[in-house]
Amino acid sequence: MAIKQTKRLSLPALGQIRKGRVLGWAAVAYAVALGLGTLAGAEITLRSKTRRVKGVFVPVGRRGNDIWLPALPETLSRGVIGIVPLKPNKGHAVLGPPRLAGTLVRRGVQEERGVLPHGALAWASSFVYNGTPAQLGVDYTDTTVSTPVGEMPAWHIPPSSGEPDTLIIVIHGHGGQRSQALRMLPALQRTGAGSLFVTFRNAFGAPRIGKGYHSLGDTEAEDVLAALEWAKANGYRRAVLYGFSMGGNVALSVLREKFQPFPIPVLGVMLDCPALDWRDTIRWQGQRFGLPPIMARQTARFVQRLVTRRSGQDFDAVDQLQAAPRFTVPILLFHGTRDRTIPIAQADALAAARPDIVEYHRVEGGKHIRVWNIDPEKYDAAVEGFVARVVGGVG
Repeated sequence: MAIKQTKRLSLPALGQIRKGRVLGWAAVAYAVALGLGTLAGAEITLRSKTRRVKGVFVPVGRRGNDIWLPALPETLSRGVIGIVPLKPNKGHAVLGPPRLAGTLVRRGVQEERGVLPHGALAWASSFVYNGTPAQLGVDYTDTTVSTPVGEMPAWHIPPSSGEPDTLIIVIHGHGGQRSQALRMLPALQRTGAGSLFVTFRNAFGAPRIGKGYHSLGDTEAEDVLAALEWAKANGYRRAVLYGFSMGGNVALSVLREKFQPFPIPVLGVMLDCPALDWRDTIRWQGQRFGLPPIMARQTARFVQRLVTRRSGQDFDAVDQLQAAPRFTVPILLFHGTRDRTIPIAQADALAAARPDIVEYHRVEGGKHIRVWNIDPEKYDAAVEGFVARVVGGVG
């Protein structure tokens, strides 16, 4: 009777098998992470689902003009913040820079409308306002801008002179709201110009078109072009565009040759933390959420392909750094060094490419579309001075 012998594997051979299994599972995990990152990245890029202005709800302690809040990332934000007590209280306050005291933050009241009582539960935010121009005591009109794809809601603040001449068209960003730019409204009013706070297709509160996808500034530019038609129909003779984040890309996309001549002249463009290169932004976002640089680059390439496949997105059409040589109007540019959404390198590149037309304010410590908060007076002075120059230059 033959005895069957079992072949024993040597220790090195066993090690190779284990190593192979580990590498196999690592490859599977990497592929899964890459796939999930691609799907999430494409969804975030294509859609805008934010309904409310970012902020936190906090209890308020008050003693005189000092406000005490829990120490949270939002309440610790550099510069000023806004605070709005919940109903039945009515009011709004702008609070000064923070001073940390243990687990609390103390801020002084700089401006106050209504009453911010001790013990109130309130919304606090570095975006300062979360309502309409009425929150600042400013008269305005709810209106709509007629576009080829529907009626886009807008706020119109008439010029202080009462006679329409120059209109500043304010464009929010991806997932943004019109109220995010209310911080700048007093400065816009001091220019003497009228203001139109617009929105665009597939943003919250605007008409949903097709599958609800954004084109990152490409087709949204048509809605701002329609706002120029609105301005002309309402007696305005010229305009300045003012875009935040993706709204900055929308503003620059309006300048394309295919849209010219404009219904009324565009004298200049103001940009706050603009998205100028979406390929770079998508890669940056991957690294922001902890992906290693190599994986972030790979994920970004897959996100771009998936976005293009799902929506037909043309990334070249919204590459404003590539388009920079063709810009002909003055540009006022703000960007913050602590921006974690859009890399400041994009603003640096635009300023370096076109120093002849770009006035660049590189704000130390400024977060995404919150550079105003660091030094409101300096920011407002830059806006007012820019508008005065471009309007005055026309005569």
